[in-house]
Amino acid sequence: MNVDFCARIKLDGDSPIPLYSQIMESLRKAVECGQLRPLEKLPSEREMAESLNVNRLTVRQAIGELVSDGVLMRRRGLGTYVARQKVEQGLNKLTSFTEDMISRGFIPATKLLELQIVPADKRVSQALGMSLDEPVIAIERLRLADVEPMALEMSHLPAARFPGFLLRNKELAYKSLYEILRVYYRVTPTVAMETLEARLATVKEAALLKIHYGSPVLQRERVTLDHEDTPMEFVRSLYRADRYKFMVRMGK
Repeated sequence: MNVDFCARIKLDGDSPIPLYSQIMESLRKAVECGQLRPLEKLPSEREMAESLNVNRLTVRQAIGELVSDGVLMRRRGLGTYVARQKVEQGLNKLTSFTEDMISRGFIPATKLLELQIVPADKRVSQALGMSLDEPVIAIERLRLADVEPMALEMSHLPAARFPGFLLRNKELAYKSLYEILRVYYRVTPTVAMETLEARLATVKEAALLKIHYGSPVLQRERVTLDHEDTPMEFVRSLYRADRYKFMVRMGK
């Protein structure tokens, strides 16, 4: 975006709508219609203020609102950019990450970080209805869309129920977990209980997701049940808050 774009923004000083709101909506519409593209850099606040003949604080307020809404993003020392569109995922259908990304036109990929059998801790044993320290399969994966890190997942499965699973390590890089369970073990997820909360990324999580330490992430925990209502999986997923949003369809 160059300063010439600002000249096309028409402000009405006689309107009851504040100038910062007019600037904000003009920029929002430009992003929505594709005039401003993802990762395109905006002029500085000073340049925009001079071009629009308004106070710099007016421009700052408009940009601040759009940053809060996720339309724009600030990069320390580099300026303000158009944010990439967030991936919207529904919470009312049980699908895998791979299926979600393909349905949205992304190319999914997986980097396997850990695959081993470990004793179940208190949280995992409660979620899977197992005894403390019973063996579980721990699977940590970095999930990518179009080669960009999107989520970090740690799944746990009852080891006794899925013998030989560690031999599937290569398949985990290009197949969904649910597909492997369905094909090799005849187990299909049918229902799940989920919780969703926001928190800040740790140093390790930030490095893997390629975000700044302390950036907001969305933590999603799921206990997945099979057709007999038996817990088959407990997974904790961390999604980049700058790239993800969740949607729930509700009705009477």
